[in-house]
Amino acid sequence: MMVGHIPFMAAAVLLVIILASAGCAELPPGGNTGWSGSIPPTEEPGNGQGYNPGYLTPATPYPTPTPNDLAAPTLSRLPEALPTTDPYVTIYHKKTKFEQTTEAYSFNLTRPPLIIEFDVEPKMITREKHTTSDYGDKDDIVVTQRYPSENAWFMVTVRDSATGKIVAEEGFGKGFSVDTHKRIFIGRYGDYLIQFSGNEVTVEILVRVGGV
Repeated sequence: MMVGHIPFMAAAVLLVIILASAGCAELPPGGNTGWSGSIPPTEEPGNGQGYNPGYLTPATPYPTPTPNDLAAPTLSRLPEALPTTDPYVTIYHKKTKFEQTTEAYSFNLTRPPLIIEFDVEPKMITREKHTTSDYGDKDDIVVTQRYPSENAWFMVTVRDSATGKIVAEEGFGKGFSVDTHKRIFIGRYGDYLIQFSGNEVTVEILVRVGGV
């Protein structure tokens, strides 16, 4: 009778062996069947501080551009020109019409130089001239001419206030050239009398002295 049950007992023993083998092959909780790295995985400590076994070295974060940097990239900007400091101080700047007019001013120059610049707009005369054409049938034609008045002139005279001696003088017309822009430069200390006079002209006058 016992011999008849041997196959059943053998089968039961085999089943126990199979189940035991299956239990040994079970993955631990939280395991990842796809992990294939060369560094063995480690568990984080339970103190909440994180864990770094030394493979990653702390470093300074890469600086990110600010909104201002993005709005004005330096690659597309030209260097800004620095403002130029004017080394002179303006003491007189005026546009005046002269009709047989004379103006005079005294000034004690303690910080040379003294610079006087002026632009002259003379009264212009328009005339029509009858002449003969140089082309074709030599017809009579009228040519319009425009030129400064013969009576237009302007003069700047700088004198030593004590002696009356002329230190500098410049002008337009009446013995001076007809350049409309002129400049006087005086580099000596002194007490001066500056005189503007003219006729049939409008003049913009700028007077500056050393100040810086």
